[in-house]
Amino acid sequence: MRRAPVLLECVLPQTDDAAMRTLLRGLCRATGASGSVLTLRSAGGVNATYSHGVCEGARLVLQLQPGDSLQAWCELFGAGTGPAASPSVLEAVRPLFESAVYALSERSEAALQSEVLSQILGVTTDANLLMCSSGEILWANEQGEEVLARHTQRPQAHLDGDTQAAALLDLVVEQIRTLIDSGERSRRRMLTAWGDERWTIELMALPGLRQRECCLVSLSPVRLPRAEDLHQRLSRQHISRRESEVLALVLEGRKTSQIASILGISEYTVKDHLKHAYAKLGITSRSQLPSCLALAPPP
Repeated sequence: MRRAPVLLECVLPQTDDAAMRTLLRGLCRATGASGSVLTLRSAGGVNATYSHGVCEGARLVLQLQPGDSLQAWCELFGAGTGPAASPSVLEAVRPLFESAVYALSERSEAALQSEVLSQILGVTTDANLLMCSSGEILWANEQGEEVLARHTQRPQAHLDGDTQAAALLDLVVEQIRTLIDSGERSRRRMLTAWGDERWTIELMALPGLRQRECCLVSLSPVRLPRAEDLHQRLSRQHISRRESEVLALVLEGRKTSQIASILGISEYTVKDHLKHAYAKLGITSRSQLPSCLALAPPP
C-alpha cells in the first residue's frame, strides 16, 4: 500500500521570541508608536501574536504581505503622538519590516526541518552529511562527525577505478558536482579510505536545495561476512563449511596461494572448493562473487 508523504506543519516563531520583540521595538522607535502588536497567520490557519510596549489608545493597522504562504498585520498604538501618523513613514518602513518578518518565519521553519532531519538520520548507523558543492558542511549526524574527525587525521582516499588518491572530502565534493551537472537524482560509488577500508558512498540531490547545489551524502563501511556467516546464509545452496571458509577469504581479496597457506591445504584443493562453490552459486569466476552476494568487490 502506498503511503502518503509526511508533511510538516507550518511553524511560526514562539510568542516570546527575542528576535520578534527586538523587531517590534525597532518598529516602535522608527514610527514613534508607544506599542505594537503583530499577528501572523500561515496558509494552514496557524496563528501567532507578538506584542511590545504600551498597547493602548489610538491605533493604526499596518497590513503586511511577508510571503505567499504567510499573512500578517501590525497594530501601532499611540500613533497620533508621533511620526507614525504619517502614511509616508509607514510605507517606507513596510518593505523592511515585511522582509524581517519573513526571515524570522523562515528561520523557525528551517529549525524544525533541521530537527526532524536530525531525528530521522540520527537513528541510522551510516555517516550522513548535508553538503554543498562548495565543500560547506551544513549538517552531520554523530557518525558523520566521526568520519570528519578521521578525515582530518588521515584524509587520503580513492574511488574505485581511480589509482590516484585524494582528500576524502575533495572526492565527495567532486561527486556532488558530477551529480548536480548530470541532473540525476542519486548516484552510488565505492571507495577505499584510511588504508584498506572499503566504504560505500551514496549521494542524493535534494530538489528544494538544487539551486544551492546541496546533496545528502551517506557513507557506510563495507563489512565482509565471516565464513560462518556465509555458511548460514548459503545453506540453501548447500555450501559446505570449508567452501564457506574459502569464499570468505576470496572476498577479502586473497590469492589462491594465500588461501592455501592460511587453511593449510594445497592450491589444487582450494581451486576444487571454488569450482564446486561457484557451480552451486551459478557463477563462473571470483569477480562475480560480490554481486552474487550483493557485496562490494574486494580491494
